[in-house]
Amino acid sequence: MIFMKWFLFSLMLLALPALAAPSANELLQNEIRGWMTSAELDLESDFAKQLLASEDWMRELADSGPVEKPAEVLAQLHQIWKFDPKLAERPIDRVMATACALEGPRRKWDSERVVKRYEWFRDRNQQGRLNAVYQTITPFQRRYVAAGVQHDHLNHLESLEYQNIEVCLPSEQYTGACWYARWILHNPFGDSIHGPQYYAPFMDSYESAAERIRKVGGVCGSLSNFGAAAAIANGIPAATMGEPGHCAYTVMGRPEEWIPSYSLSWKRGLHTSYHGGSWGWHLLNQEAHANPKKSFASADLRRLAKYYSEKKDTRQMLAALSKARATNPADWENWTLAVKLLTENELGETAWQDLHNDLLKLMAPKGGEMAWSLLDKSIYPKVLEKGPDGTRTRMKALLAYHRELDGWGLSRWEFDRALDKQVKWLDSTPENEDKFILSLVRYHVEEGALLPVVLESHLKRLGEQEKRRQTFIAELGKLLQRERSSEGTEHPLTQLARKVLPDAAAKGDKSTFQFIGKLASKYYDGNQEKVEKFKGISLSSGGTLKVDQPGNRWDDPAKHWGVIESHGGDFHTGSAEPSVEVQLGNFGRLTGIVIVTRSGQVGRLNGAILQTSINGEDWTDQHTFSGAKRVNRIDLADKEIDAGYIRIHHPGGQHQHYHQLHVYGYKKN
Repeated sequence: MIFMKWFLFSLMLLALPALAAPSANELLQNEIRGWMTSAELDLESDFAKQLLASEDWMRELADSGPVEKPAEVLAQLHQIWKFDPKLAERPIDRVMATACALEGPRRKWDSERVVKRYEWFRDRNQQGRLNAVYQTITPFQRRYVAAGVQHDHLNHLESLEYQNIEVCLPSEQYTGACWYARWILHNPFGDSIHGPQYYAPFMDSYESAAERIRKVGGVCGSLSNFGAAAAIANGIPAATMGEPGHCAYTVMGRPEEWIPSYSLSWKRGLHTSYHGGSWGWHLLNQEAHANPKKSFASADLRRLAKYYSEKKDTRQMLAALSKARATNPADWENWTLAVKLLTENELGETAWQDLHNDLLKLMAPKGGEMAWSLLDKSIYPKVLEKGPDGTRTRMKALLAYHRELDGWGLSRWEFDRALDKQVKWLDSTPENEDKFILSLVRYHVEEGALLPVVLESHLKRLGEQEKRRQTFIAELGKLLQRERSSEGTEHPLTQLARKVLPDAAAKGDKSTFQFIGKLASKYYDGNQEKVEKFKGISLSSGGTLKVDQPGNRWDDPAKHWGVIESHGGDFHTGSAEPSVEVQLGNFGRLTGIVIVTRSGQVGRLNGAILQTSINGEDWTDQHTFSGAKRVNRIDLADKEIDAGYIRIHHPGGQHQHYHQLHVYGYKKN
């Protein structure tokens, strides 16, 4: 009888639900209270009571991107509130105050400066002097307005005021605001912008740095910072970016659409960045916070996971982490918190494998760059079997990542570095390395975007190992032939080039265009007709060639590479207003252009217009063709033309078709 009572009581205990966790709002309040304590703020003060009573305000503070220095953030928010105690009653001002407090410590600004920045935006908004976008941006997007630009002298109030008055445009037109200032390397006194004296003679001539840059000029750094700062001064999110040897910027010109401006490369590093600084990271973070309700919901789940971790309830902790990832896969804090809590709780391989699988399923398709960073740094050390006996399972795990990729995903990134590290993770023989790369070719051959990087990086890795290189290429040829057997017997690299070169040219991807184009050139006869060159070097060599309607009935894109190289090649335009564009291998001062046309229909060149461009967007007419011959030489030495691009188009609709198109001149940096 006693045993039966004990048994029934045990069943009742098992049936009881787990101890209920605090509500989402309670967990949020507890987090904010902890920050207040660190900031030595009075929890009974009017500021604390007002903040803790507003769920919206707490979420805008805690869940609008990373809070890097919470005590300093709260201290600055408190100072803004002391200046304007009724800001909580005005949602736009409340969010702007919060954004300024979040960004102030990141910029190492003191409280006085942060308060004045908030005041300036508050007043200009009340005066109706900000773009309508300012009314609609999310709390996270508002942080870019609060943060300002890389060159801090453009963040001062005098510059904000000048640009707010002088550069007033529709939001999408701030991509051209950089050109309010002129590009000039040397000031009127001959001082280079790379020296300390460029702006020195003008320091007392203008009331703000913005006016000084506009009136004196500058190069890419000054112009890009001016353009981004102009957008910000009108309440539009923007950020400056670093590119190889260049500075650019980006503007949220349309709702949820960030537009690269004055940009020359996909390799962009944002100066206002969160978690990671690349363009892909930027796009991921925008997606993570585009819907505040979703980002707030996943943040609630993160706090719940931390609560269960403190209570040592790892089962509930893992469930909350998993649900957070599923709720908002783009929020990077969902992934980094999982790594932190799994490590602190010393969980075994099963939990790490679940995280690994979620990362591949939820993040890798569009965020291959970000997924790889977590795999390499945190997950592979936990899940990859070590030693020679683990080669097969390591290869299987590494290949699983590639199966989930969807081309470049959000943006092109340095995929070659990931490949190099994956080969190191494989930790195996040269034969197995080659086998691994051939497996990657199978995964990427159909989609095509990543395949050139796979091939180029591995051939570079092979280096001078000629025998191994020959064996690999032979196996690659067999593999591609099998993959493409239904398309006939021509060499698979020709078929690959036909698919890859137009896309690479459209994206301005020189490395892919050059690598695949050169490989494919071994399988067609070029055109080496001797021509008289102009002075300088071939600026077109190493670039890309873009044709309208590539692959039309008369055009073979596999031969496009040879047209701008000494090998010679072929193309044929296909639209009502034909055009061919060359992104030069080197920016430079032009001396001349040589065109070798096809033998037939030479006269189609007559009436075509030669244009040049610095950036591939703004074009200047330089020459109209007449008296066309098979070999045409256009002398440009006396025109003092600097260009990064040339284009030939025919408004009359005459097709263009050349074997050679070479641009000569002197390289300039």
